[in-house]
Amino acid sequence: MLLPIGIEKHKNLSTSFTRFDHLLQDLGDNRFSGYIKLNFWGYEGVLVLDTGRMVEAYSTEQGVELSGEEAVLRILRKAADPEGSIEVHELSNEVAISLGYAFQSRPYKKDDSTLASFSLGQVFEFLERQSLSGYLDLHFGAQKGNGTVYYLEGTPVEAVVMSSSGKVVCGEPVFSKFVEIGERVKPEVAIHRVIEPRPIMEDEAFLIPWQHQKYIQFWHALFQYVGRLMSEQLKKNKFYENVLKVCSEVSDHYPFLDPENGDVRISAGTFQVKRVLHHRSFRQGIAMLLHKVLQLAPPRRLRKLDLKQIIADVKKIADDLGINDKQIDSQTLIIQVFRGLT
Repeated sequence: MLLPIGIEKHKNLSTSFTRFDHLLQDLGDNRFSGYIKLNFWGYEGVLVLDTGRMVEAYSTEQGVELSGEEAVLRILRKAADPEGSIEVHELSNEVAISLGYAFQSRPYKKDDSTLASFSLGQVFEFLERQSLSGYLDLHFGAQKGNGTVYYLEGTPVEAVVMSSSGKVVCGEPVFSKFVEIGERVKPEVAIHRVIEPRPIMEDEAFLIPWQHQKYIQFWHALFQYVGRLMSEQLKKNKFYENVLKVCSEVSDHYPFLDPENGDVRISAGTFQVKRVLHHRSFRQGIAMLLHKVLQLAPPRRLRKLDLKQIIADVKKIADDLGINDKQIDSQTLIIQVFRGLT
């Protein structure tokens, strides 16, 4: 599969001098559609954005291929390493969506003997009738180059060709040239399709500091609330000291909580998230952190707490910040934090 070139916005940005999260924020603010390509020796990552939102990703390293949320996380980690390069290519909205679908696609199991009898023009017509979303790879021979046509619901939205010398060209003229060549030459074809596209739901999958400020404020308020609960129950409250201690203990499983090198900073005065985090891992880590901190308190003190009242209080914290409780799921969260303690 050849990547579309689109408009090259950045080329050979160094990961040593580029804050990847700042780049993401800038592209998000500008409702960018296209992709970011991350290159290291033996590594390639592609992050696809549609109107500023991450919708798909692909990562490959030493034969290990990842897609979806796992690929996003790998790209984010890798982008923090030095001596890599970053490219940014702007695409139309429909081509960006098609590229995202292409990374989810699988080989189309059409009878090879039937396809072998088709001319290239007939293959194009067949894919349009099938309303295919995915892509078609073309191989014209060792000295004649390769091509890729991207499809979105049966419509060819982009065509890419790479000559035997490595030159890459995209656009409508390329597709027209494929049609013309197809009348004289029968290339090898490989069809890939996606049946049920599942783009990444960015707001659900990731905690993004510059987009989710109110959500981060909720977690700050929650820690302050739990700290006050402990002050009411204990003569000597070391809540935030214990938070720091437990962060060190759980940082092997949740590196973002590492007090020295992690991306989350927690104190009485602040709750800071420095980089994009996987949302599910973040919630799991924070719930475990609070649970272990509460375990350090005398059990008889915690048994006096009213769990229903705590759930109601946490819902109110979310409501006061204008956050829907479906996003927080206060009941599940508090049960996880206080399990076996009240």
